[in-house]
Amino acid sequence: MNKPEFLDNIQSTVKTKINSLQPREKFLLVGSAIVLVVLVVFTIFHSMNANINKELAETENYRKALNYIAENQALYQRNKAKKEAMRQKLLSADSKVVSKLTSMASALGFDVTVTPKDPKKTSDDSGTEEQEIEVQLKNVDYNKFLEYLVQIYKLDTPIYMRHINMNRTSNNSGSDTKMTVSITLMSYRLKEQNAT
Repeated sequence: MNKPEFLDNIQSTVKTKINSLQPREKFLLVGSAIVLVVLVVFTIFHSMNANINKELAETENYRKALNYIAENQALYQRNKAKKEAMRQKLLSADSKVVSKLTSMASALGFDVTVTPKDPKKTSDDSGTEEQEIEVQLKNVDYNKFLEYLVQIYKLDTPIYMRHINMNRTSNNSGSDTKMTVSITLMSYRLKEQNAT
């Protein structure tokens, strides 16, 4: 197959130009061509190397993220189980906390007044209600009072002590000291049974 004529013309023109050059000019031309080829190869290599390094860095970040997930998966599962346990506790929270507090205090022989305040929703959207409960105890023996606090702590209902105020009403020293006690408790429950 014959070459197209324009290629022959180009080839002959290039040969003529090269042959007319001085040896020093030929050396400079070949050196320039080599530098140009090296520069092109270096640019391609540098670009490929930069892309490889970028991919390696992304892979390392993904590996770190996967390691973090693997290391914290057990903690996440424990926290999830705790959250579900608290949710179930709030769902099944007894709405008769006031009567429980009253009956426990009466069983210990206390003169008790339990005053619940109106429940109010918490600030989040969980459907949780908090209720403040004021407990007034009169003529309370110190040791029996401690027993009462333990009973409150052991209630299944999520209940927390916000404030306690104790005033001695007798001059006796020791464990037979009589006191007047005011306790502010916070009780929590989920109002909506289908809240998540």
